[in-house]
Amino acid sequence: MTNPYQIKQDVPHRDLDFPFDVFHIIPPGKEVLHLHWHDDLELIYFIRGNATFYIGSETVKPEPGDLMFVNKGMIHTGFADDEHQVEYYALVFHPVLAESRVASSSHVQITNPYASGKRFFPILLPVTDTYNSLIAGIVKQMIAEYEQQAIGYQVAIQSMLHLLLVHLSRHHHLHGPTGSADTVGAELTDRFKELIAFVERHYPEKLTVQQAAGIVNLSEYHFCRTFKKVTGKTFVEYVNLLRINAAEQLLIHSSDPITEIAFKVGFGSVNYFSQMFRQYKRHSPSQCRKRYARGL
Repeated sequence: MTNPYQIKQDVPHRDLDFPFDVFHIIPPGKEVLHLHWHDDLELIYFIRGNATFYIGSETVKPEPGDLMFVNKGMIHTGFADDEHQVEYYALVFHPVLAESRVASSSHVQITNPYASGKRFFPILLPVTDTYNSLIAGIVKQMIAEYEQQAIGYQVAIQSMLHLLLVHLSRHHHLHGPTGSADTVGAELTDRFKELIAFVERHYPEKLTVQQAAGIVNLSEYHFCRTFKKVTGKTFVEYVNLLRINAAEQLLIHSSDPITEIAFKVGFGSVNYFSQMFRQYKRHSPSQCRKRYARGL
């Protein structure tokens, strides 16, 4: 993706004529999915580990085999719960692939509500759900087709995607609308996107909860509750995480002294910076620089 820590992501699909990509994620640190949103749809197939994902305003603690769905425009992020390795696949595709170009009304009836955003994917399809094995089987086939890229893999993947939508529609018919756009509300979500973009530009500066609450036009109490619900972090924790991510990039790509980097990204104490860095990255700033210098 563009800047890996930017709130608005424009997914750089490998094939612009077929905007579908699979990312196999084994994150090294506590942050297993950076906070962001995009106009693509995303399906997360959880393999192993203990983690908490925040999708829209929903909190999900997936089990191995669970499927999570991110609808268009949803803010989402995730964090490891402990030291166990987390692993998952992220299938990211443009809504155009969900559309039907067949004149059949029965085909359009299934696919187009998802493509247009009139029907939403469920946030979570747990491994215990009777439809999980069917849909997970399709997901595994799509991953295999993408990895092997044999002749006609694009046709195979899009056909499987439409079959996946058939099963989701049947699930929707039996269980009702389990997905949502965002229970926080579209207008408030947009304000939070603007706030997070503002924080991305000003994280080295002194930022207060009062200032942030004013930007989204909420009381400090409601701001703190909503921010934690959306991001999984308090405002102070999120600002610190942004600073740590920026520091990591400087450690990797510059020869600036660690003390200088700590102050440059907004920390007033080198000791506190080192403590926060170890908490989020699971190694010290000096170890980070050595690891990347060795190509680890």
